[in-house]
Amino acid sequence: MALASTTPFSFTLKSESTIYQYQAECLVNENELNLSLNPSMMNCSGSIKANVSGSDFQPYATTVGLYNAANELLVVAKTGKPFPIPANTDITFIVRYDG
Repeated sequence: MALASTTPFSFTLKSESTIYQYQAECLVNENELNLSLNPSMMNCSGSIKANVSGSDFQPYATTVGLYNAANELLVVAKTGKPFPIPANTDITFIVRYDG
């Protein structure tokens, strides 16, 4: 059985592509997004359980979604760690993404 011979070769590739970076500022006004839609927080009648409706409850943001005018999800941004949503202060999430 003869072995196939190989011939060394070389080639070079050159490519260029422009990558655009976008930034969206997402303002959360005070007293907005201060509840959770987690089903485990609801009782059988569909109302929020007492232990998560008091003033001690503070939700955290872990994900920010950007939607278009047709309400289609375009971008999902995850925070590095859970971020508390304050009840009395406006906050701004800055989402940077490549397009």
